[in-house]
Amino acid sequence: MKLVIILVGVLALVGGGVFGTAMFAPGLLPPAVVTMLGQEVPPEPEKPLVEPRPENTVLIDLEPLQVPLFRNDDVDRFLIIHILVEVRPGEHADLVNQNLLRIIDTFITYIHALNALDIEPGVNDRAFLKQRLLVKAEEILGEGVVVDLLFVNIFERPIK
Repeated sequence: MKLVIILVGVLALVGGGVFGTAMFAPGLLPPAVVTMLGQEVPPEPEKPLVEPRPENTVLIDLEPLQVPLFRNDDVDRFLIIHILVEVRPGEHADLVNQNLLRIIDTFITYIHALNALDIEPGVNDRAFLKQRLLVKAEEILGEGVVVDLLFVNIFERPIK
């Protein structure tokens, strides 16, 4: 008898859970279950179109940047970073070459600001730094011009 009571209680909880999920979060259930419960199936959200990676790209070499990193108003160490900017050939490559000094200036300024804020993740997280520098390059050149930033070499050199 106790087993029947426990079984009925579990079935009631599962049924209530499924019905509650169908009412408040129908996207979590399969569409067939939602329609069985008499609810309208929510439309699937549109996925943004991701532009495919181009087959032909050009690598534009930025001279290695030696960025002093400060701590307590003194130079603590240097960040040496050598970056290749990957773009589509033609007008995108020309645009990058025309704005090369602006890109370098923005990268150095941003690295200084990121180091001064002393936030985590910061300059030590290379993936975060790459993503932020890519955003900064897009601010200068426009969206879709830069395909990727490639770190050839990146390391820190302490003051001796």
